[in-house]
Amino acid sequence: MNDRRLQSNGRRLIAGAGLIALTMAWGPASMQANDVDVGVRSMDVVLITISSLRADHVSCQGYERQTTPHFDRFAAESVFFRNAFATSGWMMPAHGSLFTSLYPSLHGATHIDRELGQEHETLAELLADNGYYCVGFCCGPRLDSAHGYAQGFHVYDDQSAVGLLRALELDRAESFDINRHRTNDLINDAVISWLQSNAHHPFFLFVHYYDNHWDYLPPEPYRSRYDPNYTGTIDGTRIAREPLYSNPPSEADIRHLIALYDGEVRQTDEDLGDLLAALKREGLFESSLVIILGDHGEAFYEHGHTSHHGVYDELIHIPLAISIPRVASKILDALVSQVDILPTVLDYAGIGIGDQCQGRSLRPIIEGRVQRVNEFVVAQYTGKAVPDIFAVRSPQFKCCMTAQREVLAYDLVSDPQETVAIGAQQFTAPMRQLEEILLPMVSP
Repeated sequence: MNDRRLQSNGRRLIAGAGLIALTMAWGPASMQANDVDVGVRSMDVVLITISSLRADHVSCQGYERQTTPHFDRFAAESVFFRNAFATSGWMMPAHGSLFTSLYPSLHGATHIDRELGQEHETLAELLADNGYYCVGFCCGPRLDSAHGYAQGFHVYDDQSAVGLLRALELDRAESFDINRHRTNDLINDAVISWLQSNAHHPFFLFVHYYDNHWDYLPPEPYRSRYDPNYTGTIDGTRIAREPLYSNPPSEADIRHLIALYDGEVRQTDEDLGDLLAALKREGLFESSLVIILGDHGEAFYEHGHTSHHGVYDELIHIPLAISIPRVASKILDALVSQVDILPTVLDYAGIGIGDQCQGRSLRPIIEGRVQRVNEFVVAQYTGKAVPDIFAVRSPQFKCCMTAQREVLAYDLVSDPQETVAIGAQQFTAPMRQLEEILLPMVSP
């Protein structure tokens, strides 16, 4: 084990502790000894990810329902990227790319039996090595310390919300399912408590909201908000497995499924609003780099499945907005990826960007020095619920390749819903170029 890894493990002081123990540990007196010189304060960094949030269900991306008023307001006052893409259609690999600026095939967190490779420096490690105090709050079952996501964090609370909810179901502990519980409010309680007690600057705060994830069980008034007159049998459960065993339900049932999902999106947006309000109350918002994005999208039978398996745009097109101190709001249409987040944070924090990054800092395009930073973005699905597939997407085309090197493409201008697959024999020159980019990513 190298020295950097030993230091990283030493920084991981708390992982999965209870809320009471954490609150005691967060007291200002216990923090001053490790604090950096607040007289030369660096920019605090807040990274908020929202589970399963597809771009076209966000109001400011053109959705007809008012699902995201708080995110819309944040985006309108920030730098809003209309063409941001996840590196995968599900949680583990997407967050691995956020944390390492590597595509899934390199960072290693490609399946539930894998973990984020310890040989890769994470955003938390890089920031901690440069004087940042790093804390994370989440409850997603695949973002835990066991899968490597606590690397570099001084505090990584991935179990408090789960533990509290389990404690309320002692008589049914064997059947406990985090996917059927509301968790954002518990995450907010922990985060806001930490913000009120925190004396560390600069800090890096990571927050993940999980409630948009299936099952779709929003509480009232969100449950009946978008389809109040539904009388069918769809209740928002069994979403992940249903398409593997039966045919799609009726159009009315699918509309209700979407309405339940939209209810969760609206509920989560309210939780986001509460956290943003807390950052402002504590006087932290204006001086912090605040990044909010979806980790991946969600499918509703557009291509035969629900949940989030594959690389279609409903699964990888995500909302992204960044609030930067003293930077005016703007809307950008350039193609950007989750791998671009880490180098962007380092750039604004004044930390050198190493050779490991597959992404690029977005600062040049934010400041208007360039018109684009990426010619294409990459997405990889390796979750095993459907066959593995890899994709390279440009503004006009998407080229996809299976693990067996079967290849197809879509013309996203004439066919934005990706309904007509183009075979290799009909590839145009730009499609061939994307195919060449894909080849090294797919094992022969």
